[in-house]
Amino acid sequence: MNALLFLAPLSLFLETGLPIGLFVPGGDTLLLALGALAAEGGLEAFPLLPLLFLGSFLGHLLGYALGRYGGKALRRRFPEDLWKKGERLALRYGPLLLLLAPFIGGVRTLTPFLFGAWGFPFSRFLPLVALGSLLWTQGLFLLGYFLGQHLPLWAILLGLLLLGGIGLLLSRRPYSAG
Repeated sequence: MNALLFLAPLSLFLETGLPIGLFVPGGDTLLLALGALAAEGGLEAFPLLPLLFLGSFLGHLLGYALGRYGGKALRRRFPEDLWKKGERLALRYGPLLLLLAPFIGGVRTLTPFLFGAWGFPFSRFLPLVALGSLLWTQGLFLLGYFLGQHLPLWAILLGLLLLGGIGLLLSRRPYSAG
């Protein structure tokens, strides 16, 4: 279980900071499963909770830096439809998107990059992304912990697998801007 203290925050860092999170999201499932595992007694919540926050937060900072210093070159590597979807969300929600983005797979990876590429002021980005990372990591971990106290671990993991499968099926459907 000590490996989880390194691997779980690293996974969040990679998902939120690098484009791999666009294609292999899994942070929500990971956070819920870790919380449920902690409720079963198989894992200590501390120091994992602050490390999860740190992984997410540092990943968002990396995404911002990549966008800020290489946005034009890297933009060509993102799927155009995802880029446009991110732009629409950012125009609709503005800086509030930095608080909401961690809860939306794919968007949590693209948003810091977009804000960096647009030159959004770092002094405004930092507290919003810190709060968004905190709410996401701690909130989903604690939700998983709560569920783990009331449901068997196998039921939670089965539910997460089913939700992941449904999400995968829905993500394969053609998108219409309609």
